[in-house]
Amino acid sequence: MGNHTINWRGKSILVVEDDQLNFNYLDILLKPTQAKILHAENGLKAVELCRKHSEINVVLMDIRLPGLNGLDATRQIIALRSGMPVIAQTAYAAEDDQKAAFSAGCCEFLAKPIRANEMLDLIKKYLLPV
Repeated sequence: MGNHTINWRGKSILVVEDDQLNFNYLDILLKPTQAKILHAENGLKAVELCRKHSEINVVLMDIRLPGLNGLDATRQIIALRSGMPVIAQTAYAAEDDQKAAFSAGCCEFLAKPIRANEMLDLIKKYLLPV
């Protein structure tokens, strides 16, 4: 996988995912990076965590969520924290879904099933200075 060489100690990633198995998978992929992982099971909690935790560096946002969906949560997060990188991650990867994610303010789009190297490369673009 190659993620054993990534050191994101001191960085924080918010994973917004309502499915516990999907969260566990992402958590396993991200743990070796040494980043702090926060978890929100829904859009409302994601917005609240971004409000309370100024140290969050990037958000991995599921689009289909109970209650406040990922697109609306992304809009609210970006209103709170302008410039916050939000990476959409969803099983719904049609072109319209991608357009909706980008128009809501997402900066990247990951289709499920998530491939570890693809996800880590996208996150790295927003965590590390060029």
